[in-house]
Amino acid sequence: MEEKEKNVENVGKLKKYFICLKKGWLIVLIFAIIGLLTGFIIADKTFSKPYFDANYATLHFKYTKDIDFSYKDIISIDNINRCKNITKSLETGLKISTYQYVEIEDIKIEAHDSYFTIYANQDSFNVSKDYTYSDSVAKGFLKHLTLLPFITDKEIEEYNQSDRKGHSVFSNFDNEFYKSNSIDQENHLWITYSNPNAINLNKEAKIKYYSIWVGSFLLGTFLLGLFFVYIYVDKLNLSIHKEYDNKDLYRTPFHKSYFVDSIKYLKNMKSLVMIAIIMALVLICKFIPIPSGFGSLGIGLSYLFLSVGAMLFGPIPSLIIGALSDILGYFIRPDGIFFIGYTIQAMLACFTYALCFHKTYITFTRCLVARVIVNFICNVLIGSICWAIISNFTFDAFMTYMLTISLPKNIVYLLPQSLLLFFVLKAVSIPLFHMNLMDERISHNFSFF
Repeated sequence: MEEKEKNVENVGKLKKYFICLKKGWLIVLIFAIIGLLTGFIIADKTFSKPYFDANYATLHFKYTKDIDFSYKDIISIDNINRCKNITKSLETGLKISTYQYVEIEDIKIEAHDSYFTIYANQDSFNVSKDYTYSDSVAKGFLKHLTLLPFITDKEIEEYNQSDRKGHSVFSNFDNEFYKSNSIDQENHLWITYSNPNAINLNKEAKIKYYSIWVGSFLLGTFLLGLFFVYIYVDKLNLSIHKEYDNKDLYRTPFHKSYFVDSIKYLKNMKSLVMIAIIMALVLICKFIPIPSGFGSLGIGLSYLFLSVGAMLFGPIPSLIIGALSDILGYFIRPDGIFFIGYTIQAMLACFTYALCFHKTYITFTRCLVARVIVNFICNVLIGSICWAIISNFTFDAFMTYMLTISLPKNIVYLLPQSLLLFFVLKAVSIPLFHMNLMDERISHNFSFF
């Protein structure tokens, strides 16, 4: 008898799993795509920085005229030793005291159609005070290495002892090409950390490449399955009946009244006071920066309060809230320069939250979709474009920043931000209902799907 009841219970659970899978197909699809992107980034980074090979400092350069020497002479032992004897910069005339400590362990050069590339073992430039890698020395040493074939030993000796602020040999170096291939756009060389042997992957490397890619995808999918089965399935209420009247509750925001009705909140004193409180909380969050671990990008909590405002007041007030949050935030806590692109980014993010949360049943799926739009369109695409305009990036530098810093950061924090958003909205919904700011049908019927 007990065994029969247990089988019935198991059938019930299995049916519940299928219902969850049917209702949560969008969540599965989003995380499948995220798993694929994560796998690709891991694989790409793995072969940009191989496990068993040293990292390389890489310089791409071009000459302004035809050369009368072999390009391989640039990395010859004689030329390297001559470079170590330089005590004054050929470009600025400033004294140099570190080149003599450089010990080139491994160096290679490749000739392309219109430019050259030098690869030098990163450990060759461990000349800082704590005997670690010095980026500035690598940049300067490799650049001088390309110029020395144009100058004799006698000229170097005379130049080292003179008061001249730069040598004419520098005109042989194509500085415009050098600038266009510079990530920081400040006349620094493009120093990357990659193994030149990994450019043409052999069969074994390709197998490893796709194993990491596919393996990461499958691992992400497996973890997602565990997430559903062991954490949420038994706690879900799948019997919520959702009704929409396109007045107080909308299935979609594609109705004229959805936008027109939101304007009335700007004429209501209670709503204006609530908007002011939300704005104050958003501005307080500006003083609580949280490092993300991805370059200078940080993590903010202001999106939680902006989402609450968007949920309560709809699309039109949300545009205003977004604009004010960026403009007032800049004047209260300036960080860099003011740029209108970031204001538009904040407005679009708030507008997205309004379309997903205002006057509709709130689910985790909606929170996830909202964060996907904000993370990948507002943050990755628009945010990277704004930063590229401010920093005067080339297209290559823009793509490098977007794909190696902004995109990974937004992928990693997508799930935590979505879950936090869902639980915060659920937590504040009941108090907001008692304040007559939220419909009871919405505040009491939060669900996962």
